[in-house]
Amino acid sequence: MIFIFGGKYQGKTAYALKHYGTQHQYGAKLKVCDLAEAGMTEMYEADVITNIQEGIRRILAEGNSPLDFFTENIGHLEQKILIGTEIGCGIVPLGETDRIWRDETGRVYQLLAKKAHKVERIWAGIPVTIKE
Repeated sequence: MIFIFGGKYQGKTAYALKHYGTQHQYGAKLKVCDLAEAGMTEMYEADVITNIQEGIRRILAEGNSPLDFFTENIGHLEQKILIGTEIGCGIVPLGETDRIWRDETGRVYQLLAKKAHKVERIWAGIPVTIKE
């Protein structure tokens, strides 16, 4: 698993597709699943999963634990590129729901970073390797 994170509109997906190729090793085009639009089960069929933080928001809205979900499904993510927006910097949200989302996203990102064989942060389109 490769985990890529960074600020919004910093070029994370473009970097991933350019650096890791737009095609699967067998020649098929990489399938991208955007969790801001797709259901959580659709990510299992994808090679690249974007907007992890929005999937976490959806899991919370259903009354479930995002950390439990990702822990239980980590085996399905081993050969994938996961991309999440960094939401832990800046002003702490006033609303309790948004604070919980921010905290849970941080917990899930820690799990993904621990399990990933490579972790990269993208800022202004420039990668910084955190773990290799």
